[in-house]
Amino acid sequence: MLFIALGAAIVVVAAGVGIVMAVRGGGAAQASGVDGPCVRQTFPPQGRQHVQELGKSFRYNSFPPSSGPHYPVPAVYNVYDQPVPEIRLVHNLEHGAVEVQYGSKVPQSVVQEIVTWYAKSPLGLIVAPLPTSASELHATPPPDADKKIFLTAWTHVATCTTFDEQAFANFLDDYRGPKGDGPEKFPLSALQPGGT
Repeated sequence: MLFIALGAAIVVVAAGVGIVMAVRGGGAAQASGVDGPCVRQTFPPQGRQHVQELGKSFRYNSFPPSSGPHYPVPAVYNVYDQPVPEIRLVHNLEHGAVEVQYGSKVPQSVVQEIVTWYAKSPLGLIVAPLPTSASELHATPPPDADKKIFLTAWTHVATCTTFDEQAFANFLDDYRGPKGDGPEKFPLSALQPGGT
């Protein structure tokens, strides 16, 4: 009798958790720590299907997007001076890439520091400005996103107030390539600058 009651209680609790997760869209972001000027968050995965475009009502659950539907062809690994479509960048994350995106009000001197840092270890790395149009984002930016720098890996985002070489290196060490959470574990040697 005790085992039946215990089993019933477990079922009720599991059903309650399932309902809460369904209502919240699979779970909310979890803070996963502070690293220098960066605050890290982890987000529930939103799938990984290939699509030509996103539906008008679709919203990624993180900013910038860290998982979810994406374009069939990834972006070229490189440094960009123009925004890269988020739908394309998500594909790179699936392969184990890390992206560094910065807002329009980040000083050019800080952007240059990021570019210099990129050149030291460019495998599996993309640097680009954030899109400025909300319709291109399909995600809700946080306050003052135009003044911040974002490091993104599959299901992980670090929001930074400035460039910090150690914090950026720590993020790469944790999430870039096969050791990250990207579902397709490409070796870093396959994520060459100029390649997809």
